[in-house]
Amino acid sequence: MKESVVKDRIVDVASRLFYQQGYNLTGINQIIDEAQIARASLYNHFDSKTDLLMAYLEKAENNWFVQLDAFLAPISDPREKLLSLFDHRVWRQQKTSYGGCQFLKISAEVSREETRVADLVKAQKERVKNLVGQLVVQVDHSPLLSDEQLTDMIFLLLEGGAINGAIAKNSVALDSGKTIVEKFL
Repeated sequence: MKESVVKDRIVDVASRLFYQQGYNLTGINQIIDEAQIARASLYNHFDSKTDLLMAYLEKAENNWFVQLDAFLAPISDPREKLLSLFDHRVWRQQKTSYGGCQFLKISAEVSREETRVADLVKAQKERVKNLVGQLVVQVDHSPLLSDEQLTDMIFLLLEGGAINGAIAKNSVALDSGKTIVEKFL
């Protein structure tokens, strides 16, 4: 079997298990069993469980932004793109049955000493915030907030709405966040 196929299967199985069960509750033996590979094959591709976690997070980040880009592609107006960020989050939450943000879930599980993981999660969130900021400067918005303040507000409403959605198992907070942002745009 091709090396890339085996590696992809390992990452796919680990991704599903890390998201559904959590990183700490997912053991290497379970990944090996469900991927139907030999232990040596896993360690041929990943030196440690943390390296496998990094592969999962990198793939998740890439997929997250590919999906977002596709979701926003038909929209040309920056104002509508900003509002559609909320629709995208609702779509993602519904798709995962309100399972929550994989980056925040992992961040809550790993030790602070796992700086590679923390840095990757932080970079993903900064990338989202930077996208919001790029769109904010393109719209004529309420003078009550500076570009930076509006960027922070939108980002925090997106993140907070997603967290609340995972807890409440609904999109009410994200819908409310969108309504609030509309008043400032």
